[in-house]
Amino acid sequence: MKKTSVILIILSLFTFSLFAQDNETDITDDFDLIFADAEDVEEAIVVEPAKPETPVQIFTSAFSSMVHFSGSFTGEVGAAYVHMRDEEEGDDTGSGFFSLKNVLNMSVTPVNSFVVRGSVETSVDNGFSLNVSSLYFNYLLLNRFYISAGKKSISWGNVRLFNSDYYGCEKHSICLYSTGPRHANIFVEDGVPLALDIRYPWSWGTLTFAATGAASKDVHPNNFNYYGSLEFSVLNTNFNLYAKRPAKNTDPVRTNLAGLEIKRTILGFDTYAQGIVRVKNIKELNKTEGYDYVVATAGLYRLFDSFEPNIGFNIEYQYEFNPSAPDVHSNRIAFEGGLKRIGRRKNMKIGVLSHYNFTENHGYSGLNFIVSGVLPYADWSNKVAVGYGSKYEIPSFLVSSSISLALDY
Repeated sequence: MKKTSVILIILSLFTFSLFAQDNETDITDDFDLIFADAEDVEEAIVVEPAKPETPVQIFTSAFSSMVHFSGSFTGEVGAAYVHMRDEEEGDDTGSGFFSLKNVLNMSVTPVNSFVVRGSVETSVDNGFSLNVSSLYFNYLLLNRFYISAGKKSISWGNVRLFNSDYYGCEKHSICLYSTGPRHANIFVEDGVPLALDIRYPWSWGTLTFAATGAASKDVHPNNFNYYGSLEFSVLNTNFNLYAKRPAKNTDPVRTNLAGLEIKRTILGFDTYAQGIVRVKNIKELNKTEGYDYVVATAGLYRLFDSFEPNIGFNIEYQYEFNPSAPDVHSNRIAFEGGLKRIGRRKNMKIGVLSHYNFTENHGYSGLNFIVSGVLPYADWSNKVAVGYGSKYEIPSFLVSSSISLALDY
């Protein structure tokens, strides 16, 4: 059990999206994607006129113009050492780890206004798994309404650090404790469900309706969560006002959610703020008992890429009011940053991560040093992390070194 937990934390910890895997010495910058629109872009299809004397080539050309395949492969092998206080198995643990993952994507585009997408994910990580991770369609109706439905995920908003997998669980492994729940995404309770979203854009904003539900349940209105969003821009400031009515057939019964996000660029810094309210009783909003929780998050992001090495950082602060929690008022902070294009070959990079809960007085921090292109399509990654504070009898340390492969095709 211990080895399994160590493997899981090693594979998840410090996979900093600030610095994605690179091929050779070219370093891909995921900083630019933090505030990018997550829209599907369909390319125009050009069908060459078929020659009468080659009917087979007619079919081949039509098929190749409609169907496109792509994918990504990642693999990692390495060793890890963990030092912590564990009464059952001792203080120290060392183990090796190995993982493979391949995602095959397919898109079928018969016309520009209609596309079908699907992904099959295969992984070897403490066992073998094979599943269809997504299968959905996008359709442009009357050149005005954008419709998307199927097995897919939906995410609204700009909050990034408090929307990561480092939140939402009590303990990541035998080594590190979570520093807070994951409240920044109103879709987080839905997992990867069946989803429908309909968007209607106009010159200064977008109106969105969405519904999600579990694939294992009956298609009944009471089994679906319903969402609405109004996004618009005023004076170079982006606003997104949204709400959620959870499925009625849930145990326990969930209550309504509402949120507001604001984003604006100030002196080259992307600044954003989010507020989410979960209402328990709408008739008692003037009392503490009327709320499940109220969460406010503020963030700041900047990438300096006009000189080398490139420097980037993202910091978020979150306040939570929860009447039913042991600590009614909670404050926590999260930070990710790093340097890239270091060294003579510009193929080194450093990522830093730190999360801390001020109310409970505990947190964890780590560093990842990566050398890209040590072998074709291979990076050498060296990680160190420490968990500290009130949750730990003594500070917990984690150290690992691994070779990782990455290929997009």
